[in-house]
Amino acid sequence: MAKTMPLAAGAVAAGALALGGWFGWFGYQHLEKQADPGYVLRGYDATSPVSTAPHTENVFTGRVTRFEATRDIEGWTQDLYRVEVGSVLRGDLRGTVRVTYGLDEGVTDRLQGGRTYVFATHAWEDVAKNGHAHLFQGPMTPVDEAQLAAWREAVALPMASDQ
Repeated sequence: MAKTMPLAAGAVAAGALALGGWFGWFGYQHLEKQADPGYVLRGYDATSPVSTAPHTENVFTGRVTRFEATRDIEGWTQDLYRVEVGSVLRGDLRGTVRVTYGLDEGVTDRLQGGRTYVFATHAWEDVAKNGHAHLFQGPMTPVDEAQLAAWREAVALPMASDQ
């Protein structure tokens, strides 16, 4: 009896590990089937200036000088704009830059030429993408004092560790 006890305990432990692995694998398969392969998972709320700002290289007001094109970048439809940098809240951008803008989900209204917006961007790592990705996914309305105040407060927060 004393010799079979460790064997039985080992068998129970091995069975529990095998069963746990089996359930874990099926649980993963279930989640994998639910995940939309085109869905971007963010570690922040992209509709909030306070949450978005720590993940940006640049936050600035910019006047849209023209719409250039719509293109597919990493499976997402993005509009490409020429933007004349105005007031810089974070970063060191100057002059005219290219900004890609598109929502994670849904269709965006095109930004209006001649209007000034607040942009929260990060340069594309791949130079072929040419420009800066707009990270903020909230409503894009022409800049006003309330927006500027919210973004000034947001850029005063510490940068995220992914910078």
